[in-house]
Amino acid sequence: MIEIHLYGLLRRIVPYSSASDDTILTIGPVEKEVLHQLIERIGLDISALGDCFINGRLALFSDEIKSGDRVGLFPFNMRLIDSGMELKYSPHKR
Repeated sequence: MIEIHLYGLLRRIVPYSSASDDTILTIGPVEKEVLHQLIERIGLDISALGDCFINGRLALFSDEIKSGDRVGLFPFNMRLIDSGMELKYSPHKR
């Protein structure tokens, strides 16, 4: 299974979600699926997204998603990384 954590305006795709609770979708994996395909599968438009993470690491839309992964999706108006700049002190690279 894949856990998809939704933040901000993206919570709207989950009925009865609340800003005070975690909004998590759990879905089955698809072999060789990449992040942009997963995003389309859950009904989101790429243009609605800001920063995306896979297992706590900044992700590219071309990164493969595997069973057991935790995906974090933030909307365009909640960009965590200014202009795509890497996290200053993070050991994780894009």
